[in-house]
Amino acid sequence: MALGISVARQPFKGLYIAHSLLGLWLVRVPYWSVRNLLPAWRPRRSWSILRCLQVSLARFFLHLGVKVGGIGRTPDHRALELGKGVDGLYVDGVPELVAGDVKKWADFAGVAPTRIPGYWYHKPGAHVVMGEAPRAGEKVAYCLHGGGYAVFSAHPATPYAVVPRALVAHIPALRRAFAIEYRLTAAGTHPFPAQLLDALAGYSYLVNTVGFSPENIVVVGDSAGGNLALALTRYLGTNAGALPLLPAPPGALVLLSPWGDLSGSHDTPGSAAFRYAPSDYISTPLVNAWASAYPGPHGHALLADAYVSPASKDVEHVSFKGFPRTFISLGDAEILVDQIETLRARLAADVGEARVETFVSKDACHDFLWFEWFEPQRGEVLTAISSWIESL
Repeated sequence: MALGISVARQPFKGLYIAHSLLGLWLVRVPYWSVRNLLPAWRPRRSWSILRCLQVSLARFFLHLGVKVGGIGRTPDHRALELGKGVDGLYVDGVPELVAGDVKKWADFAGVAPTRIPGYWYHKPGAHVVMGEAPRAGEKVAYCLHGGGYAVFSAHPATPYAVVPRALVAHIPALRRAFAIEYRLTAAGTHPFPAQLLDALAGYSYLVNTVGFSPENIVVVGDSAGGNLALALTRYLGTNAGALPLLPAPPGALVLLSPWGDLSGSHDTPGSAAFRYAPSDYISTPLVNAWASAYPGPHGHALLADAYVSPASKDVEHVSFKGFPRTFISLGDAEILVDQIETLRARLAADVGEARVETFVSKDACHDFLWFEWFEPQRGEVLTAISSWIESL
C-alpha cells in the first residue's frame, strides 16, 4: 500500500478486510455471476455457476488471507492448543536423528530440532485412546498439511482438518491419523530444513514412541505437504542404517496435488501454470512467492535440489530408488499439472509403473480434498484412496 502502510497490522488490517469484503459482495460476486452466466464463458464447461463462484471465493479468501497475514487467528507450532474434541500432545525434537546434508543445511540456516505440537484424528465411534499402541498390522496416516510452507495449520479447528477427518471416516483400514504442526516459513523465519526436522520428529514419535512399524505408516501430504512427504522419505532412505534409532522409510505415500517443483522450471508460456489459472484458486505468482521464501539464507540455488524440487527440470539425476508404493491425486484443471506429471514419470521410472497409482480428477482444481462441496470428485478420490490402501 502507499505510504508504507502494512495491512497485516491493526487497525489497517481490519479496515482493509472490511473494505475487501464490501467490494466482494457489491462488485466481485455480481461480476463473477455474469461472467460465468453461459457454460462457454466458464473456466470449465462442466462447472455450474455455483462451482465457478465457489472456486473464485476460495481464490479470493486465500489471497486476502496471505496479504493481511491471516484473516483470523490460526494455531501454530508455538503452542499446543487443546479443547473439546481436540486430542494433541507435544512431540520432542530429535537432534540425534539429524545427519548428513540436512544437518549441514540446518546448522547453516540456524534452525534446530524443537518441541512442536501434534494432533490425533480418530475414526468416529472407534473409541481409540490417544497414542495407544497399535493393533497387529494396524495402519496409520501421518498427515502433512499444505499451504506453501507459509500458511495453514494441522489443528483440528482449522480448515485443513477436513482432510484427515475424511481419511479416517472413509477408509476402513484407518482407525486414526496423526498430523504434525510443523514450523511455517514466514517473515524470514524457520527456513528449510525446519519443516523437515519437524516432520522427522513426528515420524519418529509414531515409530519409536507409539510403536507403529514403518511399513504400516502411510504418509499423506497435500500440496506443500506432498513436497515434505517426499523430502522425509528421501531423508529416511538416504540415511538408512547410518543412525541407530532412525526409522525405515514409510510403507506408502499418498500425495494430493504434490508441489514437486519450487524452482519454477515448469512455468513456461502455454504451460499449465498459466493455462489453468482461471480454473484454480492458487496462482503462479503466489506459489513462486512462497517458494522464494522457503530456502532462506541458502538462496535460490537450493530450489534446484532434489530435497526441495524433485520434479524440477533443472535437477538432473533425481533418484527415487527405494521409495515406497505411491498414490498420486491431482485435478486436470490445476496449475501444477505439468510438474506433477514430471514427478510421476520420475517416480515410476525408478520404482516401476505398477508401484505408482495416479488418479486424475476431471475438472478439479488444486488440492480439492479440502473442499467438502467439490463433489463428485472428492468422493471419487476418497474411494480410490481407500481401495488402494486396502490393497497394500
